Amino acid sequence: MGSSSAFYTFISRRPRGDRFYLFYFSWLMLQFVITLALVALIIPSSLFENIWLGHLRETVALAFVAVFLQQQVWQMVGQVGESARKTIKVQSFNIAVAITYLLIIYLLFWLGDMSVKNVLWVMIFLYSTAAILSYQFLRARSIQRVEEETYRQMLDEYLAYCKPMIWLAVAGFLYAFIDKWMLQKFGGAAQQGYFQIASQFAQISLLATVSILNIFWKEIAEARARGDHGRVAVLYTKINRGLVMLSAVIAGLLLPWAKQIVALLLGPTYVEAWPVLAIMFLYPIHQSMGQIGGTMFMAGGDTQKYVVLSISLMLCTLPISYLALAPLSGMLIPGLGLGAIGMAGYMVLTSIVAVNIQAWVIARHNGWRFDWHYQAVGIPLMIALGYAVKLLVGLVWKLDGVNWLELLLPVAVASFIYGCSVVLAVRALPWLIGMSKEELHMMFLQFHKGFRHVGA
Repeated sequence: MGSSSAFYTFISRRPRGDRFYLFYFSWLMLQFVITLALVALIIPSSLFENIWLGHLRETVALAFVAVFLQQQVWQMVGQVGESARKTIKVQSFNIAVAITYLLIIYLLFWLGDMSVKNVLWVMIFLYSTAAILSYQFLRARSIQRVEEETYRQMLDEYLAYCKPMIWLAVAGFLYAFIDKWMLQKFGGAAQQGYFQIASQFAQISLLATVSILNIFWKEIAEARARGDHGRVAVLYTKINRGLVMLSAVIAGLLLPWAKQIVALLLGPTYVEAWPVLAIMFLYPIHQSMGQIGGTMFMAGGDTQKYVVLSISLMLCTLPISYLALAPLSGMLIPGLGLGAIGMAGYMVLTSIVAVNIQAWVIARHNGWRFDWHYQAVGIPLMIALGYAVKLLVGLVWKLDGVNWLELLLPVAVASFIYGCSVVLAVRALPWLIGMSKEELHMMFLQFHKGFRHVGA
């Protein structure tokens, strides 16, 4: 119900005492116990079977525990560290957890003991252990004595922030659940698998956004608390343009190679998923923009505007999802029956419209000019560069039906040419990333000095 956003915003504004952290952790545990009881014990079997199509109650309960630890408890630990500006330590712990997870999963695979339940048990053990060990390292202890608040004061502070978010929590849950449920119902397990694989690969384009979002949140919350509106404007413009264009650069690099990525990494079983992956590589570009915009609202405490806008956009886009996924016949209102491709396409198109509406509202609210030109120029430019480079490389090497060793050299050459092309494009059009030519020149000078220092 928005309590995670409230927690991070509050600890970003000023140091808090032990009671504040205990209060929030108790709330997390209450959520955990109630939801686990619903999933594991209370929901009737008939309703359970209609919601979780073809899955056992035990597996669903394990999945809930694993995801709760990963998405709620581990996220809380990361927020604690980010609020204290311990970003390097937070990312180091994230990398350590990811490497450990991969090693354990590979061991299970090697032993022939790979199963959904075993993977879930690994997640439960890993994230619970990591959260306990990391918390003390990441918690910032104030030198000055922090005045402890009463539980009533903390509750009032959370209620003021979260009251509008309750409706968004309900709407957001239903929106996300219905989308996936319709794909499972109308498209089946194979289409669900194609879409989920594409979604996982598409997250590569969001790596930079995920890494910097908590830092941005912290700085915006602090600047808002000080009334420093100039800094808020500069941070928003530079971070928004920079991350959107970085996502576009990654998408331009990967999108033309979607067929090869699926064929080599997933094998012939999933080769039909490559169009879905190609479309989904576009989704994180505007998802970056949406996350930056959402952070602007949340860090500034403008939760009511964010809720009204978000729910309105969900209500407008859900019928489009139905039309894309529902079968052509057998339904009162027929759809297009497009399966995973339809879901990917609808998500990309609706996200472009939705996040630009969000950006327009932010601009109006803060008295800024609506910033959209960089999208119209930069995103098509990066995609076009990616396809042009692949076409050029394809004149020299065969790219389809080859193994990964034969593909290694052409991919390396294409990546190098594409990287050089992007650098030249940004140097010619620095406003795409929210910088002037002077700022960009100074940045290149600093990089050059850094490399010379490392070489020395």
